Amino acid sequence: MIAALLNVALRVGIWMLLTQDPRTLNVLIGLAVALLLPIQDHRALPLHDLVVALGHVLAAIPQAFQQAVQLLGRRRLREGSSLVSGHGRRNDLLMFLEVFTITLTPFSICLSMEPSGRRYHVHTLTPERRAP
Repeated sequence: MIAALLNVALRVGIWMLLTQDPRTLNVLIGLAVALLLPIQDHRALPLHDLVVALGHVLAAIPQAFQQAVQLLGRRRLREGSSLVSGHGRRNDLLMFLEVFTITLTPFSICLSMEPSGRRYHVHTLTPERRAP
C-alpha cells in the first residue's frame, strides 16, 4: 500500500515538474493521470535504491538552474558525447529516474542505452572557457 502511494505521489510530482502549474485543476488532472496509468509490482524494487535515485534527481535540480543561468549568459558551447554509468535494467522506475536526472539539466540529454543496460549514451554541451 505504501509503495502504491509513493508511486502515485512520484507521478503527480513529475506531472507538476513538467507542467509548472500549481492550480487545483492541474493537480487533479495529474492525480487522474497518475491513477489511470498502470501500476507495476514493486516488490523487486528495494526502497534504498528508490531513495538514492530520488536523491540524485533532487541534487540535479540546482545544477539545472546553474546551467540555465549559464545559457542566459550566451557563452559559447562545445558539443560532445559521453557514456554515463547506470544501474542496469533492474527496474523500469529506476531507469526512468536515471534518464530523467540526465535530461533534467539543459546541458545534457540521454540519447540511448547500451544493450547491456549498464551505460547511457549522453549528448553534452560544455561551456567554452574564455581566453584571457
